[in-house]
Amino acid sequence: LASSQVHASAPVFQTSAVLRVSHLPLVRSALQSVTSVYSEVKGRYPLLGLMGGVAEVRARSISQVAMRRATPLLQSLEPQIEVANNLALVGLDRLERNFPILNQSFDELLPCFPHLRLFLVS
Repeated sequence: LASSQVHASAPVFQTSAVLRVSHLPLVRSALQSVTSVYSEVKGRYPLLGLMGGVAEVRARSISQVAMRRATPLLQSLEPQIEVANNLALVGLDRLERNFPILNQSFDELLPCFPHLRLFLVS
């Protein structure tokens, strides 16, 4: 019964809570801003660019190894992960209803927080 209630409010297609969070306008635009600043800093300071590039390669290789090793465990926990994901989706629905700010972009919120603009410019 509880399972059918969770699925009744869910869209026809199943999605992951992480994917849905990453598509929220506030999250997406904030990540784009951080990525832009990171790229700008890497381009402006060659040594930081080199160090950042090395760190990116290492992080990518470490995450590939971790995924390879974690896959069997994740497959065995798939039913529990699905239940947790469904609960997270219900919670995300609630968050979006109670905090409409999540559906605004980072740029739309800057006028509401002028002190943030000073921080981001310097």
